[in-house]
Formats: sequence, C-alpha cells, structure tokens
Amino acid sequence: MISFGFLWITVGVALTNELSIRDQIVNSLFEKYDVKVRPSEYTQNETVVTVYISISAITSVDVMNMQYTVDMLLRQQWRDPRLAWDHNPRYSNYTKNIVSPTFKTKIWIPDLFFRNGKEGRLHKITCENLLIRIQPNGDVLYSQKITMRLACQMHLRTFPMDTQECDMDIGSYGYTLEQLRFVWRNETPVTLPRDLQISEFDPPEEMIPHDCSNLYKTTTGQYTCLNVTFLLSRQIGYWLASTYIPNTLIMVVSWLNFWVSPEAVPARVNLSLLTLLGVITQTTSYASTLPRVSYIKAIDVWTIACIAFNSGVLLEFAFASHLSKQRKISEWQAEVRKMVRRELASWCNTCQQSYDQNEPSSVCHLISEPGKPASFGVPNSRLSESSSKMLVRMTSSGLSSASSMKEYNSNSMFYKSRRAGKHPEQRWMEREHFASRTTAIGFESSTPAKDALLPVSEIPEPAGPKRGEINEIDMYSRFIFPAGFIIYNCIYWVYYLVLMKHK
Repeated sequence: MISFGFLWITVGVALTNELSIRDQIVNSLFEKYDVKVRPSEYTQNETVVTVYISISAITSVDVMNMQYTVDMLLRQQWRDPRLAWDHNPRYSNYTKNIVSPTFKTKIWIPDLFFRNGKEGRLHKITCENLLIRIQPNGDVLYSQKITMRLACQMHLRTFPMDTQECDMDIGSYGYTLEQLRFVWRNETPVTLPRDLQISEFDPPEEMIPHDCSNLYKTTTGQYTCLNVTFLLSRQIGYWLASTYIPNTLIMVVSWLNFWVSPEAVPARVNLSLLTLLGVITQTTSYASTLPRVSYIKAIDVWTIACIAFNSGVLLEFAFASHLSKQRKISEWQAEVRKMVRRELASWCNTCQQSYDQNEPSSVCHLISEPGKPASFGVPNSRLSESSSKMLVRMTSSGLSSASSMKEYNSNSMFYKSRRAGKHPEQRWMEREHFASRTTAIGFESSTPAKDALLPVSEIPEPAGPKRGEINEIDMYSRFIFPAGFIIYNCIYWVYYLVLMKHK
C-alpha cells in the first residue's frame, strides 16, 4: 500500500511539472510576440505558406447562378521562428505539440481569401471547427472546416452534354508576392472522398492545381495566387428522363395525325395543337432553370427542331385539308357535268333528229351567232327537273351556266325548223355548217353531225384531284416525318456527344 501511494504521488508531481512546463513555454512564447509582424519580417524574406485542401463534399452546382458550393478542410502551414522552443535548453526536453484554438488571436495568421468566393462560413457545431497546432521547431498548422460558395463561369453551348471547368482561386488580400507566397503541398494538394456524389454531375476525375501568381498584377503590386480547376461532366440521365424522352413521345403522338382522315378537322387540329403546346410547355419548364445567355444551347436546338416538326405536321394537315376541299368541289362539279351531259345527250339527239327531218321541235332550239360556236337552248321547264334551271352552252371550254348566256339574247338568231318546201341540198349544207360549228357534249367536232355525239360512258372525266390522291399525302408523311426525325437525331447526338467532346 505504501508503494502504491508513492507511485500516485510521483505521477501527480510529474503531471504538475509537465503542465507547468507547457504553461511556461506558452508564456515565454507570447511574452514579446507581435501579431502584426509576419515571421520573416526582420529577415526581409518572403513568408512561405503551404496550402492543402481536403474536400468533404461538393453539395451543389448551381447553373442558374453559375456557382458551386464546397465543404472542405482548409489547412495552412508555415514556420514562425518566434514560436520555436527546441533551441532553448530549458524546454528542449518538451517535444509535444501545443494545441489550442485560443492561439488564433495571439499569433500571426496569413490573410488568405478566395478570389472567386461569393459567400463562406466557418462551422461552429459544436464549437468552432478550427485547429492551431505549434510544433517545437516553430511550425504552425492552421486548419479550418469551412463552407464556400464559389463563382464558376459556365459555358452552356453543349448543355446538357457539357463539361464545366470550375476554379478555386486562393490569394493574399494584403501582402504582396515579396512578402507572402502561397504554395501547394507537393503530394496531393487537393483530395476528394472516394464516395463523392454531386447532383447532376460525375465526380471530378481530374483536378489541376497550379500557381497563378504571374496572372495577378495590379497597380498596387503583384500578389500570390493558387488555383485548382475541377472538371465536372454533366450526367445526361436527368435531362433524358425530363426533356428528351417526353419530347420524343410527344413527337410520336403527333404522327397519329397521318392516320386520321383529313375531313376530321377538329380531331386533327386538336391533336396537332396539343402536341405543339406540350413541346412548348417542356421548353418553358427547363428554360426557367437556366440562365439567359446570348447563344443557343444544345437543348435549345433540340426543342426548336421538335417545334419545327410539330409545326410541319400542322402545315401538312392544312395542305391536306385544302386538297380535300378541292377534291369535294371537283367531285361535285363532275357529278353536275355528268348529269347535265346525260340530259343533253338525249335532248340533243331529239334536236338533231328534228333538224334533220325539218320539223319544229318543242324540246330545244339552236342559238347561234356569227363567228361563234352554235348552242342549243333548252327550255327551263325541262332543265328544272334535274339541273336547277340551268341553260348549258356547249363550247370548247366546257359548260356554262344560264347567266353566261345572257349575252346571246340581244343578237341571237333562232334557227327554227324550215318549211317543208326548202331545197334538200340547202338543208344538207346547213347541217354540215352546224356540225362544224358546234361541239358534242363539250368537245369541238370535225366529224359529221351524226357522228359528233358521244355516248355518256365515253365522256372523259374532268381533270382534278382523284379520290386516292389525298390519302397518298398522309401515306408519304407517315414515313417522311419519322425518317426525318430519326436522321435529325443521328446528326444531333453524333455532333454533340462525339464531335463537340473532342473540341
């Protein structure tokens, strides 16, 4: 028991002596220490500060504000001969480091700042996260855990397939290069955690630390500078899921217009406008999250092309609808012409027979004018049953309505049936003259009158769009639009993923 008590007394005395030695060293170090004077002030040499950074997280990369946020441990190390005690024989046996956060206000500290910093803070949970450690030879380690928001000038021409170069510039705020120089540590000046995850970006595979002191020369002098560049490649997966794939599906839906009849105007117009509005909504959605730059981004090229393809679908419908209306008008005119020609075929046979037999006809009378083709005038009572009281004039240009025949009323000469006493040879000459001046159902004839009349089945259909032509436009569009979109995609992705990456 006596030996055990003696041991405790010995240990207590040793601890007391050790504490007293530490306090003595601290008191002796700061007795005549001036915090305003840098370590090598009196030797007229520059003070060299070694810097190294351990990044714990890159919490965000803000494209809208062109900035990124970093959580890191910033460490600075320099030698201050005024804080060394190993040369003092009295304290040379004390080889432990002296650590205390209170030394921050008692020793000289470099005026390091971040040139591209926007905002920063020192972590204070549960206490101020800083360390000041003094070694026996006077080496000082100053470590802080800070969060910095740094500016990053981003180039978004290839967005969202872009790779950004974000810098971290460190310099001295007041000391010139002749007074203070920052240098990177030789081995791994900047470290990253292995499991680092960055929203929307791949972890930087390459970091480029270098000295940029030669770049900072001002009217007040040249200042020390350190720089590290992070290469951040954007992950395109988010934009594929939120923009590219939805726009592609909207494009596919817009092609359903080609399977809808052009006569279904409300259905095709609604489908075209809805798909167009869908693409515009997607464009507005992503544009609100990006800065307003003066150049075209890759995603802008994509959305402009999608809008152009959707507008092309709408224009194709307008063209198809116009041709559909023209086809309806042509079909209606063809039906009217066929009906009138059928009636005229029977009426004109009666007129011809009446003329040949030199008998008055109550069915029709011939209208003629010198220098113009002859026409058959048909009483309104017969036409009203089938052609809405139309008078049809048979000329080389086709059929004309009754209104166009009013010009014949004043100077027309009505050839009624001849009296029975007329000479047969004269009647034959008039018949030949009539055949050479008239048309048979819309065709000028150079044959005798008896052969000039054609059966209705032999009358050619009028020129104009056929029933199947309008469907061919949609049929071709079913292949042209998808093929054009696929070709555009091949060019787009090859250019931005391959060619622009090499640039």
